[in-house]
Amino acid sequence: MLRTATIRKLAFMALGLLASSQSNANLTLTADGVALGFNLTQFALTNPGNNGCCNGPFGVAIDVASGHVLVNVGGTGLRYVFNDVDGQTLATAIGAPVASNTYVGAYATAGGKAYGASYNDGKFYQFNGDGTVNHQLTGVTASAYLGMWGNPVNGHLIATTTGSGLIDIDPLANGGLGSFRIINGASGDGVSVSPDGKTVYLAEGNILAYDIATGASTGSFAPGIGFGLDGTGVITSAGLLNGRIVAAMNSGDVNLVNPLDGTFVQIATGGTRLDYTSPDVLNGTLFIDGADAVWRLSCGADCSIGGPPVVSVPEPAEYALMLGGLAAIGALARRRRLR
Repeated sequence: MLRTATIRKLAFMALGLLASSQSNANLTLTADGVALGFNLTQFALTNPGNNGCCNGPFGVAIDVASGHVLVNVGGTGLRYVFNDVDGQTLATAIGAPVASNTYVGAYATAGGKAYGASYNDGKFYQFNGDGTVNHQLTGVTASAYLGMWGNPVNGHLIATTTGSGLIDIDPLANGGLGSFRIINGASGDGVSVSPDGKTVYLAEGNILAYDIATGASTGSFAPGIGFGLDGTGVITSAGLLNGRIVAAMNSGDVNLVNPLDGTFVQIATGGTRLDYTSPDVLNGTLFIDGADAVWRLSCGADCSIGGPPVVSVPEPAEYALMLGGLAAIGALARRRRLR
């Protein structure tokens, strides 16, 4: 039987093809997104004109030692390597691309190293900074499914699997061959990890939160406007954005979810079939895959998405301004939900 997440991907692929005449590759911040201090840029245009699944970019990860960004372009069977600057195309990639069998699997950065989950063969791999495979994590016998994220605290990988549920991978165990333990039996699509390393967020219709240590459920949140949740990322900030969850939707929308009260705000729209997200651990921004491009979302000074905690404190005037803005946007979000 096909898993729910797989059926959902196929359904959204069909919807994307039917809506091709209405597609718009220009992912743009909404007025709410601008008011909250977000910035959105295009990191790399990979598949101009593509608006469906599954020929665009999927896995994205940083190799910290080299500073290179690895991007797996699903339909090409190739993995490209870029410098960590915006405005790239396939022509500006570093060197020749390398063959990739990871297809629609996610990538992640853990302990400064880049890893990939292969949906094709169910294996987990560590990559070098030039995009080549360093080695397979043969100590991880669970079969890779779709999602993966690096725990920013202990350097582990949290991943979805086929048949084993959510797993916690120690990639350095067994001399670098890796080991794993099952967190729980939950299945879904993309995953992310809270900056304190304690909570995993799983995309399965809603945003499902689980305690990594115990596997216990700690919440479920509607992802907001649009359809087809895939990628998420948790904000660490000295201000009131702290703890908010960024949700990327197949419909081309990006929403900001407050896990404390379940409200949400649309912060960007107009993209082509958004999918996985991955943090740029070098600068605290979030990569978001579209069908045609990889985007970069940032949340301003003293703010990080999916990265390490931010400890600086905003000036009182800045804090008051943010407080007023969030209060107004929160009231608007509640009115939208009551309609």
